[in-house]
Amino acid sequence: MRIVLGLYFLFTNIALAQSPIVELGTLPPEVSETSGLIFFNGHLITHNDSGGTATLFEIDTLTREIQRTVSVSNVTNTDWEAVTQDENFIYIGDFGNNLGTRQDLAVYRVAKADYLNSDSVEAETISFTYEDQTDFTDTGNSDWDAEAFFVLENELIILTKQWKSQGCVAYALPKDTGSHIATRRGAVETIGLVTDADYNTETGNLTVLGYSRFLMPFAKVYPLDATRIFGETGSDVTITIGLAQVEGLTHDGIGNYFFSSEFFSRQSPNVTSESRLFKFRLDEEVPSEPEPEPEPETEPGPNPNPSPDENEEELQIFKDQGTGEIRYLINSDNTIYGTRIYDVNGKTIWEQFTNTVSKEGVISQPISTAIYYFVVYFDNAISSKAFAVY
Repeated sequence: MRIVLGLYFLFTNIALAQSPIVELGTLPPEVSETSGLIFFNGHLITHNDSGGTATLFEIDTLTREIQRTVSVSNVTNTDWEAVTQDENFIYIGDFGNNLGTRQDLAVYRVAKADYLNSDSVEAETISFTYEDQTDFTDTGNSDWDAEAFFVLENELIILTKQWKSQGCVAYALPKDTGSHIATRRGAVETIGLVTDADYNTETGNLTVLGYSRFLMPFAKVYPLDATRIFGETGSDVTITIGLAQVEGLTHDGIGNYFFSSEFFSRQSPNVTSESRLFKFRLDEEVPSEPEPEPEPETEPGPNPNPSPDENEEELQIFKDQGTGEIRYLINSDNTIYGTRIYDVNGKTIWEQFTNTVSKEGVISQPISTAIYYFVVYFDNAISSKAFAVY
């Protein structure tokens, strides 16, 4: 990892409602070079960049202690710069390329089933080149470095870190193993040095993290346009933590965003920044299309207190005809971190986030007549169901 200190001005756009940045504390020395971040298996997962071992580290969000390490035995860490995930795989981006000379860029794909069952796993390789890079000469500063990527449906979207231009270009490549050409999918100018990105499939927002030449952190939120990344103007996230080499970004599915910083020290000028973990919340609305309000039943309805065996729908929410209570059932073996009810405008009406969320329960407050969305946050997925109160 390399820093160029100097003057840089970042022009801002629309402000985004958010909670203050909370510094959770320093990270263990084993991950002082933290570079990527995801939330999976109830923990944060990170890794070190160039020079580190081919290892994934599980970090507890409260204690920041390492709970588990998983080695990727059949690959090396040339310059691991980012990590992302989908339902079945963890993807590790070995595409750090400060000088622009690398011709062995790769993404390593680890099956989540293997990750959960063993502390030593093997990865499949997705090799790629950029469609418009023809010069691999070492010029000292490169626009072909990359430290961020995310999954978008059946593709991986890589975001470059442009040392010369101070912009960012999005490239797409398939999630399949083999050799591919990454195709250009959009760009943004004068954003700064992009170090990570997080795509929230529930809200449709892409959050980009990075820092300026003068080591001032920034984050921007973009409504994602799959046909052209950065197709709309981004909104700023206010980060007031002083100078820091911010590196990893992720969200936990229940509104919390975490980002990490790498240890950085320089004598001239005298700058030292510890490897730390931070947290904030964004006021994001969940876009949904309202469903027509159903007519009251005139015929006898189904059993008002069904059991999970009687209906295989993952989520059920209904009014108990006997008590008038609104009840819910969650037919899933996945770990549940919380539940929430939104109105059609994306406002939270009711929520529960405890250590043990029951798969069957009662909505604990009165809800007025309207259409709502019942959302359940699992360990690696989010499910929702529309319902009406009348």
